[in-house]
Amino acid sequence: MRRNALCALRDARYRTIMERSPERKAQLRKAAGDAIDRAIETGGDPFELMLQATGEGVNICVPYVQQHPFFSQKRHLFKTWEDRKRDRDEAALAAEPGPIVWVRRQFDDHRHAAYRLGDVKGWHWSNISGGINHLANRYYLHAYVMCDGIIAGELAHRCIHGPPPHRIKVCITKKGNEKFWPAIEAVGPTKPAPVYKRRRYQPRRRIRRAE
Repeated sequence: MRRNALCALRDARYRTIMERSPERKAQLRKAAGDAIDRAIETGGDPFELMLQATGEGVNICVPYVQQHPFFSQKRHLFKTWEDRKRDRDEAALAAEPGPIVWVRRQFDDHRHAAYRLGDVKGWHWSNISGGINHLANRYYLHAYVMCDGIIAGELAHRCIHGPPPHRIKVCITKKGNEKFWPAIEAVGPTKPAPVYKRRRYQPRRRIRRAE
C-alpha cells in the first residue's frame, strides 16, 4: 500500500514537471524577447539583461536569446558585448600608424592579439610554444611580448603566476600577418634550414621457410 502511494506521488510530481515545462519555456522565450527590446531601448547587452531579469545561468539565457526570432530580425538595432569589443579593437587598430603584428600562444590557437612591431622582442624560430610547451607540427617564428601591451584581441594567458605584467612567448604565423609580413621578415631571423636525420640502416632478416 505504501509502495503504491509512493509511486502515485512520484507520477504526480513527474506530471507536474511535464506540465510546467511548456510554461517555463514560454516564460523564457518571453524574457528573451523582452531582453532584446530593452537592449534596443537602453543600448545594453541582451544576454546580460536576461541574466539580470531572470537570474538564470548563461547556459539558459544565451541559447534562448540567440534562438529568439527578434535576435535575427532586429540584429542591426542592438549590440552585444562582443560587438562593442570588436568596434573598440577596430578603432584601436585604425589609430596605429606603424606595423601591427598578430600573435598567438600556439600556432593553432584561435585566440590572437595585435601588438606594435616595436613591442615584439626576442625573435627566434622554434617548434615549442610558450605556456604549456605545446609541440608544433613544424618550426614557426616566435618572439616575446608583455601581456599588458595588447592593442586588440586576446591571448590564452592568465596572470596567475604573480603580479603582471608578464613576459610571454608567442607564435607569429604568416596567415593573418600578410600585410606587414615583409616588415616582420626584416626584423626576424632567417628561417633555419631543415635538418634531416639519416635513418640507420637495418638489414632485412631473411625468414627461412620450413621444408
